Amino acid sequence: MRLAEELGYSVIGVGDSPAAWNELYVSLAVAAGQSHRATLTPMVTTPGLRHPSVTAGAMSSLHQLTGGRVVLTIGSGGSAVGSVGRKAAGQREMRTYVEAVRSLLGGGSAEVDGRTAVPLQQARPVPIYMSGDGPKALRLAGEIADGVVIGLGMAVDVVANKIATVREAANAAGRDADAIDVWGLAFTSVRDDPDQAKSDITAFLASVGAMGLKAAHMRALIPPELRGAVAELEQRYDPRQHVVVGGAGACLVEELGMVDFLVGLRGVTGTPDQVRDYAAEIEKLGVTHLLAALPGSADPDGTLRRLARAVR
Repeated sequence: MRLAEELGYSVIGVGDSPAAWNELYVSLAVAAGQSHRATLTPMVTTPGLRHPSVTAGAMSSLHQLTGGRVVLTIGSGGSAVGSVGRKAAGQREMRTYVEAVRSLLGGGSAEVDGRTAVPLQQARPVPIYMSGDGPKALRLAGEIADGVVIGLGMAVDVVANKIATVREAANAAGRDADAIDVWGLAFTSVRDDPDQAKSDITAFLASVGAMGLKAAHMRALIPPELRGAVAELEQRYDPRQHVVVGGAGACLVEELGMVDFLVGLRGVTGTPDQVRDYAAEIEKLGVTHLLAALPGSADPDGTLRRLARAVR
């Protein structure tokens, strides 16, 4: 975190996966003490793990601790809810949870599961961003969120379509679409050799290909010639090798010839010039922050340094 601030990064996110990582809000409290300028956020938390009062209370406490350098980011859940035997939240649950947390952060009460959660004594206003990639999630973010976190890939047209979905929903809800902040999260690598940059993130790409293409809107993006490869990856993927650098999953996406396709969906890779040009393109579309996912990276410090040099 100190290195990120030294390099000029303005957002630091902490993941929320109880079975795998240190506890989210303890980690964010540590981050508050080790940072001075960056905005801190869960990247991302999810309904099903904590009552809305607990989430609102934790974020209000962090707001006080940091002097307001916090954003709450909420998504439907992946490994986090899977680790407690729950399914990812549907859009109705997401809407209910976000609205309850927002009411509590604003000093009001909230109805949760038919019971009234009383106002917090230490409530403080915190912006709420929603993480989403599918059309339903993006539309919900456009309707109710202060900001949205979308998955980025080198296919800029896919990024543009996601942002357009958010803005259309905001306009339909009578909101100012331009007021919704857009962050983009990607598996990122900057190298002088573009092929090496892609190779750096194959462990991430394996998880995208094996678990992230099941929804109908993602299935529609698969080229006909890769449908068999996707089915084979889903069948052969070993969750014990999840995001393992150089592991079986990383080798599998290379064997099946899926690297370029998956980079287009969720990777930002290339030479410094290529990544700089890409950052300029997505900035024109309205993306204000490029977030580099680091868990599982073989060289997180090097990635931070090379990306900072490239973008600046």
